Amino acid sequence: MFKLPRLLVMMFLQYFVQGAWNMVIGAVLAAYGLKEIVGSTYSMLGIATIISPLFVGMIADRFIASQKVMGILHIINAGVLFLLPSFVVNHNESGFLMMIFIVGLLFYPTTALANSVSFRHIDGVKWFPIVRVFGTIGFMTVGFTMGDKVLDIAKTTNTFTLAAGASVLYGLYCFTLPNTPPSAKNKKISMREILCLDALSLFKDKYFSIFMFSTFILMIPKTAYSAYLPVYLPVLNLDPATMMQIAIATEVIFMVFLSFLLGRFGFKKVILFGAISWIIRSLILSQAAVSDHYFLYIVGALLLQGLCWDFFFTAGDIYVDKKAGPGIKAQAQGLRFIVSNGFGVFMAASVCGFINNRVVTEKAMPAAASQWQEFWIYPAIVAVVVTIGFWIFFNDKDVLMKPKEEANS
Repeated sequence: MFKLPRLLVMMFLQYFVQGAWNMVIGAVLAAYGLKEIVGSTYSMLGIATIISPLFVGMIADRFIASQKVMGILHIINAGVLFLLPSFVVNHNESGFLMMIFIVGLLFYPTTALANSVSFRHIDGVKWFPIVRVFGTIGFMTVGFTMGDKVLDIAKTTNTFTLAAGASVLYGLYCFTLPNTPPSAKNKKISMREILCLDALSLFKDKYFSIFMFSTFILMIPKTAYSAYLPVYLPVLNLDPATMMQIAIATEVIFMVFLSFLLGRFGFKKVILFGAISWIIRSLILSQAAVSDHYFLYIVGALLLQGLCWDFFFTAGDIYVDKKAGPGIKAQAQGLRFIVSNGFGVFMAASVCGFINNRVVTEKAMPAAASQWQEFWIYPAIVAVVVTIGFWIFFNDKDVLMKPKEEANS
């Protein structure tokens, strides 16, 4: 009973923890003179995501209930997060990168598992956008908490300490979630399943492959935003944790309408509009660097978050769930996460880090203005390529949007 309320709290805590360590990591590193390793940091997170989610997804599909796997991972991760500040303060770059790699190994599989737990207990098309909204609210809440209006720790290592404490509480809460036993527990173990080939078989579907490839490439503008906006905003004398809440608020608004829009327009049109929004956002951020009215441009770019994130990535979560069979849903969510936050982030962080470290050499305005203007043009060009390719080649006619008849309580 009361499954939906417990899932709402789960998603709130999932993204509260993520926001505490991930939202302003670029700002923290830049504040301690470590801007040059921002790209390397996200590359390490990408490598970690390549390794762990499919394996963890297989465990959840076959051996251990998903909520128990989540609880164990979050409690262990709390200890790692607690150790991170000492590496930053002591400028131990290699040590920090190794520890953040471990954080990625432990944390990112839980995002895919949280999605999988949700889809197992509710009708995804009808209720998942609502559940996911509470994740956005959690992200917003921790942002306000870290911002200059409350704790004012957005550019300090105290963010990692906050994340560690929240991770312990969330890990314990996971054991109270609706039981989500392995869906393929009684099936014979095969090398095919150990290597997660069941989930990989989804790539035989042409349109699934096109979606995943589009997601992979679009990680360049997404990573440019998530990794370097917290570095960019302080150059404009804006607090990143506080300002980014504008973006997160729009996620809530558009998430409420996502189910209706998917039912009315289908996956292709919704996801395509999300890709177009990434083009517009990157161009606005570019113009903000050289404008006297930069604050208005920044606000405009942040207000596009609901379109950029909900219409592309959250709609993508639902699309993957619709394409996957009952026995591989956890693996499928892990697969999507590996493509985006694994290979995608590794590739994108390497590209964005290379560009930023060579283009943005000045630390303050006005010398840095033209450099930041140039930097944001590159992700805009990438988003244009993705949009055109997706529009021409993708088709969603094989995906039924009719809600399933499931118990939602």
